[in-house]
Amino acid sequence: TGAIYLMVKLPDGSDDDFAFVEWLCREHKVAIIPGSACGTPGYVRVCYSNLPPGSEAFNSACERLGKGLKMLAAGEVSFPAKK
Repeated sequence: TGAIYLMVKLPDGSDDDFAFVEWLCREHKVAIIPGSACGTPGYVRVCYSNLPPGSEAFNSACERLGKGLKMLAAGEVSFPAKK
């Protein structure tokens, strides 16, 4: 077994990676890591491990993650840095 990690830059204007991660978990039931926790603020770390590809759980998680990311990319939500 193993894991695959992706570091994904948040769009301009959505620099609060902690707020985005909390929203994604609360609204879409997907847990990812804020980049700030890994030394890369303004990014998020997505980890894939322990779900068999093609399984119902894997497909469902991918759909929920995709929905949240599409909302962010479309500007439907934003997470500006706190001052």
